[in-house]
Amino acid sequence: MNWYLGRTTTRHIAPEPGAEKERGEFAVERQLRALGIEAHAPRKIEFKRVGKKRHAEPITSAYLPGYIFAEIPADMFTRAIQCRGISATLLPVTPQEVRRHVQPFLAKVDDENAEANHIIESRDRAAMCQFEPGQALEILAGPFMDRIVQFTRMIEAAHDLHPMIEASVQMFGQKAKVRIDPLDVKGVA
Repeated sequence: MNWYLGRTTTRHIAPEPGAEKERGEFAVERQLRALGIEAHAPRKIEFKRVGKKRHAEPITSAYLPGYIFAEIPADMFTRAIQCRGISATLLPVTPQEVRRHVQPFLAKVDDENAEANHIIESRDRAAMCQFEPGQALEILAGPFMDRIVQFTRMIEAAHDLHPMIEASVQMFGQKAKVRIDPLDVKGVA
């Protein structure tokens, strides 16, 4: 059996007739696995706040958009390249590259996803925060508008309707802690 790196479509396609459409990499992975072929379209789970939602939500995307790894036996190669959404030209990956790079990468992705799934199952809203401690944030509204603060943590008090951001800001020569609505900040690049 040989490992290959395959190029896939990134648009949404149905893996089989009548199935619900999904991202191309994931649809190709599903088709290859249905053939009994080991295939990996690594997924990345990130926590992002979308629109006016106060909480970050898990968003799944392709770690390597447009690519898939597959271990394809020689007798299955022709059937594999006939899958919908995959390019007929596959790049062979040497066994050394698989051991040194591909398998450690796939293991790292699995570990990250296991951690993200644990956060999702425990419904830990603070862990889903899209900001890292110490990250610079710009305040978009309120009395501290246009100020840059440093994110400390997410807090949720009993009297609050939703979680708030706790940040530190330099005022009058001292560091002060402020509480800000998550909708009123954005990360500074």
